Amino acid sequence: MNINIPYSLIFTLLVVANVAQASDVNQGREIYQRRCAMCHGVNGSASMAGAAEFKRGQGLMQSDHALLERIQNGKNACPAYRGILTKQQTFDVIAFIRTLF
Repeated sequence: MNINIPYSLIFTLLVVANVAQASDVNQGREIYQRRCAMCHGVNGSASMAGAAEFKRGQGLMQSDHALLERIQNGKNACPAYRGILTKQQTFDVIAFIRTLF
């Protein structure tokens, strides 16, 4: 049996599969420890005044995309991570901080 599949369909499926990667909590933990724990605490209990207490769920009652924008743009003392972390890395961090609550 010979099946002809258009190359455009194959390309589209590969692009969609690449974009829709699952978040990696372990990768998120590593990034969080390097970039976020100094203010938000190793276990999500903020060590800096004004930082979100992830252990208490502060700031986590938003969609992943809303959190992505917040992390990329920064807020108050928290720096913007646009251009520093990829979207996938940011989603990995979001997946990790959701485990702290």
